Amino acid sequence: MTIITMLEITTLGGGQEIGRSSFLVDTGVEKFLIDYGLNSQNFTAPIEPPANLDAVLLSHAHLDHCGMIPALYNNGYINKVFATKTTLQLSELLLRDSIKIQGRKGLQPQYFSNDIQKMMQNSEAVELGEKLEFSKTSVQMLDAGHIPGSSSILLESGKTKLLYTGDIKYIETALMNPAYKDYKNIDAMMIESTYSYQNHTDRDQLVQKLKDKIKETVGKDGIVLLPSFAIGRTQEMLLLLSDIGVPIYMDGMGIDATRIILNNPDSVKDPEKLKKAFGKAHKVEDIKDRKNVLNENCVVIASAGMLQGGPMHYYLRKLYKKENCLMIFNGFQPEGTTGRAVLEKHRIIDGNSEVEVRMGIEFMDFSAHIGKDNLYRFIEQVNPKKVIPVHGGFVPEFVAELKRRGFDAVGPKNGDVVKI
Repeated sequence: MTIITMLEITTLGGGQEIGRSSFLVDTGVEKFLIDYGLNSQNFTAPIEPPANLDAVLLSHAHLDHCGMIPALYNNGYINKVFATKTTLQLSELLLRDSIKIQGRKGLQPQYFSNDIQKMMQNSEAVELGEKLEFSKTSVQMLDAGHIPGSSSILLESGKTKLLYTGDIKYIETALMNPAYKDYKNIDAMMIESTYSYQNHTDRDQLVQKLKDKIKETVGKDGIVLLPSFAIGRTQEMLLLLSDIGVPIYMDGMGIDATRIILNNPDSVKDPEKLKKAFGKAHKVEDIKDRKNVLNENCVVIASAGMLQGGPMHYYLRKLYKKENCLMIFNGFQPEGTTGRAVLEKHRIIDGNSEVEVRMGIEFMDFSAHIGKDNLYRFIEQVNPKKVIPVHGGFVPEFVAELKRRGFDAVGPKNGDVVKI
């Protein structure tokens, strides 16, 4: 066997792209797979990893990071998946829903329910800050501030320290504490670069605008639709809107996700406040409830955040002609999604049919990712010997700017190997 005297990182997915993040770390003694996601728009997978993996390390429960892990078990993987308890439970929720979506789209399934069951049976929950010891390598998961349960992964092998940030949020939000930042002597940092080109709107201004728009719409006898990601965004919207004096209705997977999060209270900043907000919200349980919602001036928080499925389609189809109603997108709408067409063209495009959306449309950037200026602040604070930007659409430009600022930086494409 060839002994590797340094770490080798192979980018299997998420190289100069957003989605299907996956990275193989070879220490010469052990092989670790960090995340194994899919592209949640077209369900494409990363490059397949080798069969002899020692462990899978999962940063958080979004399909672009966890969505292909059950396929490993379908292909014969027998070892463990390590993640926080919250991440494991939320991942199971998303993965089971992903099977249904792939079926509805007529796609060949990448895995089956029994593969998800195998994944969960072979999973081990990790506390934030806990140190996992392997034969040559130690691993720690530390708070990433992105969504409940999310972690950055610190891997130390011999004298080499690798930090994989996963998706991170630098600042505090209504839902989450900010990401852990006190890293020392990092040799290489693999960092998300989703917003390397753009800052986010000031959060306080955004919250005020959100509340004002809702009150204005409800004052005109309208209904406000908030298409929201089930994990993270749904809970943040609940917290922000629970005190505005407007009825809040929840529909879809966000209800189950919130219950999982409340059963893991250490995964959010203020679990009691979230519990109170969730208790006040009306939960839509069936089609009869949905019909009743339309009779009230209210806010509806429902999946999916990009209008790619979920109950939000029902409300949109019922209200799209009503000019006194409003849809507020609160997350990024990728090219090719239904949400992007509604946001940019004010149209619902479904196969060969296309209809005009007359209700009001707004976009408010409540991103759970780190913005441009804070990205540079974080890198300067950690001061790694090498920066490896991943999970971004403008990686070459970001690498060039990092080099201008004096950092050793490389932006690998899928299939590339970086040695540290």
